[in-house]
Amino acid sequence: TTDDLHLGWDVPYEPGVLRAVGKRDGEVVLTREVRTTGPPAALRLSVDRDTLLAGVRDVAHVTVEVVDAEGSVVPSASDRITFSVEGAGRRLAVGNGDPRDHDPYQADSRRAHHGLALAFVQSFDETGPVRVTASAPGLGTATVDLVVVPGPDVPRLP
Repeated sequence: TTDDLHLGWDVPYEPGVLRAVGKRDGEVVLTREVRTTGPPAALRLSVDRDTLLAGVRDVAHVTVEVVDAEGSVVPSASDRITFSVEGAGRRLAVGNGDPRDHDPYQADSRRAHHGLALAFVQSFDETGPVRVTASAPGLGTATVDLVVVPGPDVPRLP
């Protein structure tokens, strides 16, 4: 099938933009670009949801990107990122997708892998705001805010 088809070319390195354009019957159906990045300049956070439910140990995934001055993810970045969580949540785990990284998932820091890291933030029984902060030497800090709202009544053993 064509879904399994992968094409490749050896291209000599030059800084700039490499653009691949896929056409079918003369019509552009896909365009992908890869840009040369500058050195790491900052951290950028995003979260898969901004609301967590109290009482059910809900989890949000906070993605950390190491970006250059133009806002592009730096794929070679491996900066150590430290995480803190304040408010009605806790840092459940941190990760980076690198199978060779054996740092504990419960640590408060993790090295970026290909410019990326991930923090898992879990709700408690209480409601209220949660602030997640990521910092790295030379890259400053970045924050993202969540809120824990009342969740469903869940029966529990004493």
